[in-house]
Amino acid sequence: MRTAARGGYHRGVTAHGNLNREDDLRAAICAAGRRLGARGLIAAGEGNLSIRLGDGTLLTTPTGRRKDELEPDDLAIVPLDPEAGPAPRGPRPSSDIAIHRAIYRARQDVIAIAHAHLPASMALTLAGEIPDPAALPETAHFIPRLPYVPFGVMGSEELAGRIAAAFSPPDLPLPGAVLLERHGAVAVGGPATAPSGAPDSAALIAALTQAVDRLELVDVLCRVWRDALLIRSARGVRPG
Repeated sequence: MRTAARGGYHRGVTAHGNLNREDDLRAAICAAGRRLGARGLIAAGEGNLSIRLGDGTLLTTPTGRRKDELEPDDLAIVPLDPEAGPAPRGPRPSSDIAIHRAIYRARQDVIAIAHAHLPASMALTLAGEIPDPAALPETAHFIPRLPYVPFGVMGSEELAGRIAAAFSPPDLPLPGAVLLERHGAVAVGGPATAPSGAPDSAALIAALTQAVDRLELVDVLCRVWRDALLIRSARGVRPG
């Protein structure tokens, strides 16, 4: 068993006592980052991903790094509650880690989070347009509720609190994604069924995949909404 050079974790046996569990989750986050990059949904050091490990910690992407070029050793483990610990391991996490922590605290069903600065969503919200997920069959089905959060200082606890509140309204259905003004979107993933115990690696990876799927659907909605506006404008039809 050897220690990874940068990630500060032991390959093979993890703190959770499961062979290769952490290796699998690290690989899944790196694959999700490559997927976002391949679809043009992130650029430079934008975006962040995380998985709730179930022991009071989060496995998450680092700050200042391209999320489509990460290796498993590049990820960080941070406490859900910084005051309670344990001490973080690995590189410094994304400045948006406050958003992830706030959502996990507000939604016990959420076990994975994906955030990306979707170009089409930023263009629409910059222009004051908020797309309606009911406009498309796929988004109406998979993300029927898409709350909109006005702009806030990135990385701030104030913005994190408003995003978490948008994800946890008093009525159902609970949102699977939230649109942010000029800041892309955040999407969450959870277990397919209510778990009887801590989710296994397969459930955690499936939840991360679900979060990325939902981000992609938000992107599709925003691109279609933008294109429809352009077509209507070309025809001289006013929005409405």
